[in-house]
Amino acid sequence: MSSIRHDCITCKVRGCSILCHCDTHTLATISTYKIPGSLIKGEKLFSEGDPVKGVYFIKSGFLKVELNGKHGRPLVLQFAGKGTMFGHRTNLSHSCHTTSAVAVTGVQYCYIPSQAFIDIVCNSSVLKQQILNQILNELDLVEKKVINLAHKTVREKIAAALLLIADVYEYEQKRQSFRICFCRQDIADLAGTTKEQVSKTLKDFEKEKLIRCTAKKFSYLHINSLRVISENHPLSREGS
Repeated sequence: MSSIRHDCITCKVRGCSILCHCDTHTLATISTYKIPGSLIKGEKLFSEGDPVKGVYFIKSGFLKVELNGKHGRPLVLQFAGKGTMFGHRTNLSHSCHTTSAVAVTGVQYCYIPSQAFIDIVCNSSVLKQQILNQILNELDLVEKKVINLAHKTVREKIAAALLLIADVYEYEQKRQSFRICFCRQDIADLAGTTKEQVSKTLKDFEKEKLIRCTAKKFSYLHINSLRVISENHPLSREGS
């Protein structure tokens, strides 16, 4: 029982989640309530409109977070990986999930019932502040998404989508290549465009030597140049 109780303390994923600054007492308490779970590719962690019953911490794998769109086509808000938390925004007037989370790979997660998590948060000022920071970050993400859809060109949207993917995969230009789990349609749904436009723009980026990719494998991303394009500034190829 002791190894289960203190699992959060030794968990390697804790360092990239909101639990990174929590004390051992808080972590041990969370460990007593958490329940492990898993998803297969295509399975939903929860659906838009489902009641929020608890909090999820992603240990491994990737999910796409989406909203129902027009004509049955989803709007992908983000791709989420290890350390991501879901279900923390619930309260008396906000008791249902406003998005869906769909596994794009096999996913391992930990689940904590809502009331147990609320009690833990009430006794931890550090965790409470971390959740507030998380909500502010999510608000910033939504605001940027609205700006992207309303004002950016297709080229700028796809550059922004590539930056989000690079962030999820913790890509560094000095590292080796990486293979994404997301298809061209996923990238299109994230960028708010079409699969055909994604394929065309990726080819253009390759010609400009901003990326190197084959199918789902990326061997290089020129992060600074993609960021310049995404932010709609004159392109500068200085730096890397």
